Amino acid sequence: MSTNAGWNLDQLKSLLSARSGVRAWVLSQEHTLRRERYFLMDREAFALDQDRETRSEALQLRLMVNLPGKPDRQGEIVKKLTRKLPLGPQLESAYQAALQTDHQAWDLPKTITQELPVLKTADPRVAEDMERVVSDLTDRIRKSVLKKRKTQFNSSELFVSMHNRELHLSNGLTNRSSQSRVYVEAAYSMSRTLPNGKTESDEYLSTQWTVSLDDLPVEKLFDETSDRAEHSLDVRKPLSGRYPVIVDAEVAATILGTALSQFSGVNLYQGLPAMKPGESLIPEAKGDLLTMTLDPELDFGADTAGISDQGVAQKALKVVDKNQVQATLVDAQYAQYLKQSPTTVRGNLVVEPGTMSFDEMKKSAPQVLEILQFSSIFPDPNSGTFSSEIRLARLHDNVRGTVEYIKGGSLSGSLAENLQSARFSKNRVKRSQFGSDFGPSGGAGYFGPDYLLLSDVSVVG
Repeated sequence: MSTNAGWNLDQLKSLLSARSGVRAWVLSQEHTLRRERYFLMDREAFALDQDRETRSEALQLRLMVNLPGKPDRQGEIVKKLTRKLPLGPQLESAYQAALQTDHQAWDLPKTITQELPVLKTADPRVAEDMERVVSDLTDRIRKSVLKKRKTQFNSSELFVSMHNRELHLSNGLTNRSSQSRVYVEAAYSMSRTLPNGKTESDEYLSTQWTVSLDDLPVEKLFDETSDRAEHSLDVRKPLSGRYPVIVDAEVAATILGTALSQFSGVNLYQGLPAMKPGESLIPEAKGDLLTMTLDPELDFGADTAGISDQGVAQKALKVVDKNQVQATLVDAQYAQYLKQSPTTVRGNLVVEPGTMSFDEMKKSAPQVLEILQFSSIFPDPNSGTFSSEIRLARLHDNVRGTVEYIKGGSLSGSLAENLQSARFSKNRVKRSQFGSDFGPSGGAGYFGPDYLLLSDVSVVG
């Protein structure tokens, strides 16, 4: 076979199938069409700074090879391939690299799933007329920016993309899927002149991802960003202590999502902290008891998928029911290691709501700290602990009847301690996040309470 650049997928599959010593392979290909727009103010007029279209292809090979003299072991490597280089040398490099590794052998599923449900993963408006979507969202952003405010609009970004993916396995399985993604970013600043004549200012930036346009509140995003920028200078550091703390859906998704690793067969096999079915997730829980499902069939979720990258059909799986662990999440590989049946391992985090309104949460204690934004949050999936610096927060003092803005200081806690008496809001929202941190799908989806009230959280000023 020719090793010239410009090869196609059929040639790649053929070469892999014919290569002696190859045990199995998983090939994923993703084509992305993306429209990008960047906005700013030009002489007090809303202006389009950049407008571009990008097309890209990502091709990844997971290669498993036999190890001479080791029938129960295999070599394994993940390698990115490019059509710009000859195919033969890339595969030979991957094969040789795989031979240098040593893993317990496992097999792809021998039975191929034939019937998969039709899932809603791409907003038809984005798939059918991306230019119109970009134009409509630009108009919504323009109207939001031109709204009279006390703050200064700095910039905004808009990304609209379609991701078309193919999954090919050496056992004969082929699966095709598509996903729409939309990203909007807004940045506002507040400035003021001090008595000494100097000027101080601060910027507040908000972002939002979505799969469906119906889950993208553009106007609310710009209103909230401006409002929070307006108060970003009238702040003080928090007083050290322990507080009831309200976090929004974005933070709730991050904190609860990290708990999934403790239900994982990977943790169980590797001797890391792991919860087993029948155990209580939170010891002596007495707040709203957590019920959580991993749902790969949720309409327009960030991780909605009919099949895993190892060829296992994915169905909604209840992981926790009223604080009781219900399942271990095991993919095809670790199911064989643990001698279990494979389960769902992909999906959106679906959390049952509670009974409290947001106003009730704010008034639930003499002082309640509402986190508006963390600088970043660092959850530890093994210990269940989390910590972060407070970018902006509101302290609701229900004794004095005041609301103060807080900035700086740090917050830390743990699932076991702070979820013990936690309360969930009765309203639910859908959230999406995308990035390399979220595994093969690139996305993490959440459908659950819009606010979570944590108890007795440590805050250091």
